[in-house]
Amino acid sequence: MPIVTIDDRTLEVPTGTNLVEAASRVGVQIPHYCYHPRLSVVGQCRMCMVEIQGMPKLQAACSTQVVRDGMVVRTSSETAAEAQRAIMEFLLINHPLDCPICDQAGECGLQDYSFKHGQAFSRFRFEEKRTYPEKERIPLGPHVMLNMNRCIQCTRCIRFTHEVTKTGELSFFERGSHAEIGTFPDKPLDNPLSTCVVDICPVGALTSTRFRFAERVWYLDKKPSICTGCDAGCNITLEHRRGAIRRYKPRFNPEVNDYWMCDFGRATHERYQELPRLAVPRLRKDGEVVAVGWREALDALFHALRAKRADGATALLGSGFLSTEEAWLLRRLAGFVETPHFSIWTDSGPARAIPNPAGGIVGREAAPNRRGAELAGLVAEEGGLDAEALLLGDGASRCATLLVADSDFGKAAHDPKIVERLRAAHFLAVMGWADTPLARAADLVLPVATHAERDGTFVNVNGRLQRFERAFPPPSHVRPAIEVLADLLSRFDPKWASVSTAVVFDLLAEELPALAGLRWAEIPATGVPIVHASAGAAP
Repeated sequence: MPIVTIDDRTLEVPTGTNLVEAASRVGVQIPHYCYHPRLSVVGQCRMCMVEIQGMPKLQAACSTQVVRDGMVVRTSSETAAEAQRAIMEFLLINHPLDCPICDQAGECGLQDYSFKHGQAFSRFRFEEKRTYPEKERIPLGPHVMLNMNRCIQCTRCIRFTHEVTKTGELSFFERGSHAEIGTFPDKPLDNPLSTCVVDICPVGALTSTRFRFAERVWYLDKKPSICTGCDAGCNITLEHRRGAIRRYKPRFNPEVNDYWMCDFGRATHERYQELPRLAVPRLRKDGEVVAVGWREALDALFHALRAKRADGATALLGSGFLSTEEAWLLRRLAGFVETPHFSIWTDSGPARAIPNPAGGIVGREAAPNRRGAELAGLVAEEGGLDAEALLLGDGASRCATLLVADSDFGKAAHDPKIVERLRAAHFLAVMGWADTPLARAADLVLPVATHAERDGTFVNVNGRLQRFERAFPPPSHVRPAIEVLADLLSRFDPKWASVSTAVVFDLLAEELPALAGLRWAEIPATGVPIVHASAGAAP
């Protein structure tokens, strides 16, 4: 591999690596607008001009590849710096001074580079700037808004629709100083990944209708997480302010979703505002549901699970929304109450395809962790009441105690007919965050945290185990499911008292061959592929 020296830092890179990527490997940022690692190189913005020893003129770093040993590059020489200042001056001549009202303020490439590479004055002496009248709030599709006055014509959005989604809705229209971005007639920007053009737009020309004017970005706290919209397991950054989720943005992971995520996944956090929230434990007493404390609620569930009734069985129904650790504790609970009746339910959903360097990933289930739950042992045993028997048959009527571990496990939790079937159990207990029709029909309700309020792991459609972290704490009387299940298990065996997600995962990894050698603290940011193995035995 050739050796290149960039700003006195020497490194070895594969032949054909462009200078923008090579510089980033040694911590040197070459400013650029039009370049993106997953789009074709057009060398259009000219912001990445660098000086290369032996070449008489400056070169565009994005289109210059390292092909020979001994290349010496200067990214911040006086000549290169002057070229960068000139480009910034050119871009700002016609750009509106509307940063205070621009949604991109705080994460704008034009803002950042104007401070780093621009100048504090303008030589432009003409009062009239080039403008695009009546092109300030143009909906390109249901999720993207265009303000053409802010566009710097980097063409990232155009190349994205032609090269990544291959739908080709966007293009340049007119010529010269009149050129503008637009859609073709009767072809709005509504492909499943359309909001990704907002992510890659370096300025405020394209904004998301979902996030538009929702929050200033510098007020947002950001935490790495996993999308729960399907089993693709897209890596996301969860952005919130004081526990109110404002948006999901894709987090780079070349093994899963690369730089992208679908529009459906971006909207999945809205369910937390659309559905009413469970706030306190509830218990049915003398035919009336009343609020109770956690101790009384868990004692009631413990006695219901431990009771050996001649008139029915004890059954546990899990969910594809449970973390792997929660599913494993639920399986341990089945072992303590000595029941073979445990399973999970996951809705099937439309295929959601996300491109990546390996050819893409496709999620086909409407929950993120069916594979993780099954890996943890929530697989229906032969002769046991499975999810279909409970939801579609008369299985619940044969249950003395039925514990549903997710109040919003799928569409069935909102279906009056299925809720009525589950209500046929002698004692119906429900855990969850949402106050669904299923929760309102239960004898006992345990409010637990959403995925944004807890830690855990999911296993995606390709068998990759990925970790997500708590973004903010749950409300005062709401507890993480790990904590609730551990508290319940400690009534059977005190050793389970106060275990954390990290402890549960490490115990799980010791038991399952598929996770052998893994530890919670060592799970990489991009996740780790695992081999599915049979579930461990119950205690």
